[in-house]
Amino acid sequence: MAQNSGRTCPNCGSPVAADQRFCTNCGAVLEAPPPSQYGGQQPLYPQGQQLPPYAQPQQQVPPYAQQQQQVPPYAQQPQQQQSPFAEAFAALGLLFLLRRFGRGYRGYVPRRQSSGCCGCLVLLVIFLVVFGIPGFFVARSRIPALQNYYNSVSSGNSGGLTTQPPIKTVQINQTVHYAGVDITIVSAEQSQAFLDDSNSSTNGMLRLNIKESNTSTAGARYFYDQAFRLILPDKSSVAPVSEAQLSGPDAGVTRTNWLDFQVPTSDQIGQLSLQLGSDTEAQELIPLTGKADLRQYQPKTVHPNVSTQYAGLTWTITSATVTLSFKGQQASKGMEYVTLTLKVDNPTSRDFTAYYGDYIRLKAGGTTSAPTGDTTLALGFPAGSSGTTGDVIFVMPTGSNSYTLMLLDTPSTQYAQASANFQVG
Repeated sequence: MAQNSGRTCPNCGSPVAADQRFCTNCGAVLEAPPPSQYGGQQPLYPQGQQLPPYAQPQQQVPPYAQQQQQVPPYAQQPQQQQSPFAEAFAALGLLFLLRRFGRGYRGYVPRRQSSGCCGCLVLLVIFLVVFGIPGFFVARSRIPALQNYYNSVSSGNSGGLTTQPPIKTVQINQTVHYAGVDITIVSAEQSQAFLDDSNSSTNGMLRLNIKESNTSTAGARYFYDQAFRLILPDKSSVAPVSEAQLSGPDAGVTRTNWLDFQVPTSDQIGQLSLQLGSDTEAQELIPLTGKADLRQYQPKTVHPNVSTQYAGLTWTITSATVTLSFKGQQASKGMEYVTLTLKVDNPTSRDFTAYYGDYIRLKAGGTTSAPTGDTTLALGFPAGSSGTTGDVIFVMPTGSNSYTLMLLDTPSTQYAQASANFQVG
């Protein structure tokens, strides 16, 4: 039996032993609280005596602190893992965008892209998805070439130059007709670099200052980076790296323009030539000497005024024009346009009605061609009418001077065939 320790149950007053944890009379808990909660009372056990396990003070932890605090899923920030492939792909996309739009500031309009604007937007979206807006600066810091290119575009010049190198200027002042536009090469400027062109190299640049006048009734259908080439002394060709305009001028527009080419400064301007026309077009080559003979590329017009009788009507060729372009379109390689203006008089008492594509042909050498859909000749000539005019357009091989207009005996007309010969010298 445990000795009486002098302790009593605080609930019922029954005596309890020193090591008794529960009152045997009422069941009350007899454990003593931690010493700090006794307000300075002496502990029940002498100092230095080891307390029994059940009497060792236990630090009470409130229920709200017993569980580790959980961060809600929406507040967790997942660690972003940058894929090297995604980073490289996005960087290439950025370089593409900068290449296409990081041009000089002298009135440049971005050139047309084969993939269209949608391609640029796709690249931009990919870049933003992979990197986000701050990722742009991360990519620049990790890829030295990208950083250098961005610095070049941002500074608006090439190679870190701050002073414009000397510029050599040669006056050309020669005009050539291409795709319905009279193009005058005003001058050529040569320098180590052009500070106002972000695509300028530091190994040599050549700028052509030109004047364009669209004399046709349609907008010119050419793009400079596709149809213009500079031919170097070694016969290699270079495309323009920058231009002030995107494409040829609209109908009736006269304007100035400039084109920049990367050309070594060791190449003299007089040794260079400007080539107009793509590989599938009738090309024109203009030596930059200021004294080139360009007559072969100019439209040729004659007024034969030769007549023939067909179906009782008088058909007169009042003019004939041979040119390498028509309505803003350059002729195909090895071909040219021939435009005949016809005057038709019908002194008979019956109307003449027929489709020009059925009975009109133009012959040169061994080639016979029907009129194109751009022909404006009327489909009928009333009885007693006179002086009705219209243009008949043909596409013929180049190199011919002698032509024959033929009016055919066809099932739809059933008139005796007639012809008229003329020359365009």
